[in-house]
Amino acid sequence: MTSTLERKCLEILGEAVNRTVGTGFVHAAVAKAAESLSSGDREKAGKAFKLLSGKETRKVQSRALEDAELLRDHGEFADPMGDSEANPAFAQIRHASRKLGNV
Repeated sequence: MTSTLERKCLEILGEAVNRTVGTGFVHAAVAKAAESLSSGDREKAGKAFKLLSGKETRKVQSRALEDAELLRDHGEFADPMGDSEANPAFAQIRHASRKLGNV
């Protein structure tokens, strides 16, 4: 995953945490990880996120997905998979696959 994409994903997650469970240590950990992108900060954010209850986790995940879809649909953030170039070695598989289509 590219650093730009990873940063944007963490920003979306941080915003979702803020909107669903509020600002606190989980939001702070995710925001710090988005800013620094260091492996230590990402690890701390993951541990903090795991401290949320199951209900809170589902709410945050749902909100993050909705926010990401809105950003993609309104052109504020390009589809991350659209930026990656297809591997020519798998052209035959893509051609034969109905799910993948002709990429």
